[in-house]
Amino acid sequence: MSRNRHRSGNPANNVPGSRPQDHKPAQGKPRTVTVKGLVLTLDPAKLNDWELMESLYDLQSDPQNNALSVVPFLRGMFSAKDYGRIKNRLRDPETGRITGDAMGEFLQELFARLNEESPNS
Repeated sequence: MSRNRHRSGNPANNVPGSRPQDHKPAQGKPRTVTVKGLVLTLDPAKLNDWELMESLYDLQSDPQNNALSVVPFLRGMFSAKDYGRIKNRLRDPETGRITGDAMGEFLQELFARLNEESPNS
């Protein structure tokens, strides 16, 4: 029995870039999603922010007690301009207020759209 039998393996495995990357999401490119009729651009580099991830974790782990975590999360995810556009779109024209329900629906649609575009991420 040869001891070298597995040493070289498949030569294709030793060539950088030779493996297909079909399911790997594009890195570094801004993503555009449409939520509640708003076209929004998300910069994936913003996801490389630990505090943003903490606020998302808090929001998802206990939405009732951590509902305010949505504020730093949205401010971190979107530019100030887009965040303002989101709030204006969700604002009730009669009261001038943005309800928690409206923001919750926005977040559900946002995450659904993001999941449609990158189900593996």
